[in-house]
Amino acid sequence: MTRASQQKKALQDIRRHASDEELQRKYGYSPAVIQAMREMVSRELHQQADNLNLDMEGPEF
Repeated sequence: MTRASQQKKALQDIRRHASDEELQRKYGYSPAVIQAMREMVSRELHQQADNLNLDMEGPEF
């Protein structure tokens, strides 16, 4: 598996809520790398929500 494909699969696993232990075992990533990848996924999700103009607080009445 190439490095790029490994990172892509790891990001997919993070989006599927894989545990840190699972990511360490499966890909050999350090806790710092896993945390950075989780933060990147979180930023992506927030950007997508902003682009869709979603109200994160819920509906207003």
